[in-house]
Amino acid sequence: MKVLLYLIVILSCVVGQANGQATNSESGLTIKYQEFKKLAMDGDINSQYEIFNLVNSNKPKLNENLTEAFQFMIKAGEAGHTEAQFTIGSMYQTGNLLKKNSDVALGWLLEAAKNGHRKAQFLAGNNYFVRALDATDEEDHENVELARYWYEKSIEDNYLIAIKQYGLFLFMFDKFSPKADKLLNQVAETGDSDAMNWLGKLYSHRWGENRSDTDFNLAHSWFEKAKQNGYKSQPFIDELDEKKKNYLERIAKENGKEK
Repeated sequence: MKVLLYLIVILSCVVGQANGQATNSESGLTIKYQEFKKLAMDGDINSQYEIFNLVNSNKPKLNENLTEAFQFMIKAGEAGHTEAQFTIGSMYQTGNLLKKNSDVALGWLLEAAKNGHRKAQFLAGNNYFVRALDATDEEDHENVELARYWYEKSIEDNYLIAIKQYGLFLFMFDKFSPKADKLLNQVAETGDSDAMNWLGKLYSHRWGENRSDTDFNLAHSWFEKAKQNGYKSQPFIDELDEKKKNYLERIAKENGKEK
């Protein structure tokens, strides 16, 4: 289960690197790079950020400049450039071009998150989510609360990816969370089949706890909706039906013995 959740967290991450416009000729790219470099060396933080985007969006032509360009972006991030901070953090979090390092990632993401960057707030929430999954009991509460805090920030502008991930997070730590239900419903209503399938799992789990016909019907309904929207939900439908069949057979046997 932890491996599955970890994959969900990573796959739902948005790297969000800006893509500079590619110049057709190699000589034109070199000239553009040198123009950015001069400004970057003079301390222009926007150029320090954009020079990396120029190189990254024109690989392999500018590959030899990648390390230098990244160092300029580090300078921009250290100087307070929010997009640079987010880009660096997301690269360390996903392992894109860099060796994955969640501790370094979190430091950069928090800098951008504190400056109101929604995607950085979302990835910070993801980072704490993963930490909560792997935490000891003592650490668990703090990581859960920090994840909750940053997810709350990230959904303020109706950012659907964050809303869905926050709903999954709440479901993992409280299977009967009304807010998990609300958030996943909000995303499912946009046609997101993955959110529909997770709602099926949410209500299926609740039915397993309380045997409510309402929860069973809701689970079945959401699995069916996900299936109609292209999600491979049939195994979940079959599993739910089999569980109910076994439950009813067991109840019937118990009632027969009582008689």
